[in-house]
Amino acid sequence: MQRAWRYLERLSKHPHRGTATAGEAAAAAEMKVWLEALGYRVETQEFRTPRDTLYLGPAVVLGGFAIAALLGRTWPWLGLILCVGLLVPMVGELLGSSSVDFNRLLPTHKSRNLVARRHADGTARRRLVISAHYDTQRASLLFHPSVAPHLQRYFTTVYGLLAVALVLLAVRWALPGLAWSAPLLVLIAGLLGLNLLFLLFCRMTGRYINGANDNGTGAALVLALAERFAAEPLADVELWFLLTGAEEVGTRGMKHFVRHTKLDTESTMFINLDNLGGGTLHYLQGEGMLAFRPYGRTLTGLAAQMAAEYAGHVRAKRNLLLPTDGLIPSLAGYEAISFLAFAADGSLPNYHWYTDTLENVDRELLAFTEAFVEQYIRRVADAALVSETA
Repeated sequence: MQRAWRYLERLSKHPHRGTATAGEAAAAAEMKVWLEALGYRVETQEFRTPRDTLYLGPAVVLGGFAIAALLGRTWPWLGLILCVGLLVPMVGELLGSSSVDFNRLLPTHKSRNLVARRHADGTARRRLVISAHYDTQRASLLFHPSVAPHLQRYFTTVYGLLAVALVLLAVRWALPGLAWSAPLLVLIAGLLGLNLLFLLFCRMTGRYINGANDNGTGAALVLALAERFAAEPLADVELWFLLTGAEEVGTRGMKHFVRHTKLDTESTMFINLDNLGGGTLHYLQGEGMLAFRPYGRTLTGLAAQMAAEYAGHVRAKRNLLLPTDGLIPSLAGYEAISFLAFAADGSLPNYHWYTDTLENVDRELLAFTEAFVEQYIRRVADAALVSETA
């Protein structure tokens, strides 16, 4: 089981695969050639996406709220209107919306998905989509190893400041005579401005990472599995291999795929692979930043069954801070699941940091995951067909 490692070595030769950059496009072009050489018909799905929603998107919202707080000393109603206008795309982003998000606020560029499958004759009764993103994120002070463990607290604090700004504006509008509300709005505007400057500093000083783990490992596994099942296709189950761009900026590649590829939700399942180069293999029980959505019972049930067979080598994890591509098909009504590997402290190894390189990927874990996911796909296919004939 060394196919994935060979593909990972090839992918890691790119300095980075930053979203909607030339590096991402070059990696996609190479992977398309590899998949076509295996006998797959490969569709390229192009779409428009921001290059940065992690730093620039929140920075725009913070700046807008700071201006709204200052305006609110005199015109609180105007500040509230501005805040609501900024909240709509931000909340859409956090909920995984495919239509209302930061695309309305930020410049967009070209990215692409690769969809590989055999020439289907329409007789397959089930379809499994095996997916992974291949783009990489920009490292910065925000993801410094000493800062990363506090990310959730940081985001919670920032969102709390936004909520306080909204409440103060509402109070100022309803009770304009309260003298203390005006200086508090100035204080909140200052705090929002400081966080805005921090995010802009991170964006300006950060650089794209090589992304061997995140998510060269997932992409390499998809390619390895495509090679494996090209030699031994499954009976009555059609396998699609999906490599998405722009996951690091809000799962936009998967959003485009789900929106523009109309598949039957009853007969299609998604198995997503992400960050599988260090620690212990886990399967997610569900995902969601604002609202938790459990993953499908068939997929999580089989994962739990296999985890019991590989006691200590495969575990369950309830949720993540930031979503994976698996969330989007789940929101669209498909049964889905995501597999990731976590360190003992629950972190993703070398997460969005410059040390995310090939030499820091656990080769044995990658080989184990390749064998495990292959077996998992076969069991999912068998279970799906059994349930259909029962």
